Amino acid sequence: MKVQYIKKALSSIALFLMLGLGISLQIKAEIGQSMLNAFALLIADLLNLEIGTFLNLLNLLFFIIYLIIRKASLNRYDIIQIIATIVNGYIINLFVYSILNNLVIEAYFFKLVIFMLGLGLASISLGAILSMEIIKFPLESLCLVLGQKLGCSLTVIRMRFDIFFMLATLVLTLITSHALYIREGTIISFLLLSRLMGLSYYYHKKRI
Repeated sequence: MKVQYIKKALSSIALFLMLGLGISLQIKAEIGQSMLNAFALLIADLLNLEIGTFLNLLNLLFFIIYLIIRKASLNRYDIIQIIATIVNGYIINLFVYSILNNLVIEAYFFKLVIFMLGLGLASISLGAILSMEIIKFPLESLCLVLGQKLGCSLTVIRMRFDIFFMLATLVLTLITSHALYIREGTIISFLLLSRLMGLSYYYHKKRI
């Protein structure tokens, strides 16, 4: 049992790094972001914050709502979730502002390839991480608990959140006249992110 837990933990860490890289590649592709990342990038720019830092603040809000809906006391997995969330923000900052800082992609075809690679890494690794039930992320945990309460699948709940982030980003962009982060990449993400994450989650859930 202990060996199996260690294997899960190591796998989660590897997938966790893959997730951070996937999100960072989508940002560097600059053809639009997933709904959540587009919203986060816009607010981070307006507040002059790094994207990973704002994602930490946003995830903290999701975590608080998750605890309220779950109606249970804090446990060790919740503590792991908070630590993982904070680390994830710093990993994204590390990739975006340091490791990939000088990465400039000019050809549109390669922008699209990098975006699709990042989307695939992020969605598949996120679904796999959730299925292992060691490291969780606030928004996905919130989606799972809402799904249980409402009798909906993880995919449906996450897509509803995506619609909210898209509308909020569009409204704020119009109000502030900021550069638009919702582009073709956003549409691709909307069509594929929730589905890939859901497929990955249920696929790995059956294998565990």
